[in-house]
Amino acid sequence: MTTIGLVTVAAGALGAGVAAAQETPPPIAMISNLTGESTSVKLDSGFTGALESLGVTPAPFGDASIADGAASFPITGGNVSVYKPEEVLPYVQGSIEHQGSGLTLTKGDTEVTLDNFVIDPGDPAVLTGRVRAGGETVAESTTLFDLNGSTLKPITMDEAAGTATLTGTTVTLNAGAAEALNGAFSTDALAGGTVIGVATIVVNTTSGDMPMPQGGVETGGGATSGTDAGLLVAGGVLLIGSATIAVAVRRRSGSQG
Repeated sequence: MTTIGLVTVAAGALGAGVAAAQETPPPIAMISNLTGESTSVKLDSGFTGALESLGVTPAPFGDASIADGAASFPITGGNVSVYKPEEVLPYVQGSIEHQGSGLTLTKGDTEVTLDNFVIDPGDPAVLTGRVRAGGETVAESTTLFDLNGSTLKPITMDEAAGTATLTGTTVTLNAGAAEALNGAFSTDALAGGTVIGVATIVVNTTSGDMPMPQGGVETGGGATSGTDAGLLVAGGVLLIGSATIAVAVRRRSGSQG
């Protein structure tokens, strides 16, 4: 899906009809090539309960896993740039790829697989992925979940482990995806905006082009006390929500901490 280019300080025309160019502040941290760790989503009980009432069974696909109420998807690539929240929104930009993992939803002879998730934390922040039904590809890439980062917590870092964690993004079912799933399972019970879960994203920082400064994100850094995440559901935050898929990334909705 769309990979938002790593932003460096630059000035340029913002678009046709824009007379004055503006500078984009430099990122405070940048990882140009994500390698490893995961996105997980703590599945919302309302979502899992709805699937159960419909007779739809979720299961991990490929390299994904579901344990203790959370769905987890390994990160296979992408890039991330982090800015000061008071200077740039969304303050986390880039894309996070989860190739080779996803979720399968099954009811009787009907099987729908959502996989190859990509988190785009832009405005709006979304999670896209491939959709397959009956073994056939229905859509190579389409929006599956919407991501709401208004409750996102500041980035936390574990220097010993070499990881950065973002948690708190709420993952909801996209209206178009809800319509498609309703059609596949002959129901009208799934609605756009249904909360799938809360996501947590954990990335390796060893490939960063720019080290994360000390201190909180509000002051241009990342807290260094260890992951303040509840259950690494990051992906969850977005994607996996409950069993639908997942991953998440976040979009900070103007909160300054």
